[in-house]
Amino acid sequence: MATINSENQHDVVRLAAAANPALAHIWQQALEQEGIRCQVLGDYLNVGIGDISGLAAEIWVETSDLARAEEILREHEARSENVSEEANQAEGACGNSADN
Repeated sequence: MATINSENQHDVVRLAAAANPALAHIWQQALEQEGIRCQVLGDYLNVGIGDISGLAAEIWVETSDLARAEEILREHEARSENVSEEANQAEGACGNSADN
């Protein structure tokens, strides 16, 4: 986690690096819905440079919001995993009924 002079609560800190720019913007929306101001940085780097490892879209938040933002992202990821598991189970159930 990178920080920039965290003495002031309005300073910003890197919360996370996303696998792709779309995911970074989904995270940004989830955080903003919870009242956390954040910024996506690096989301257009791949346009001019291409897909180079190490260049990822990052979410930055104010230092004072870091702990809450981390919790929100954990909850968001857990919900996403549950939805994926339910979709896989439903898909499997549909496939099983077709076999009968």
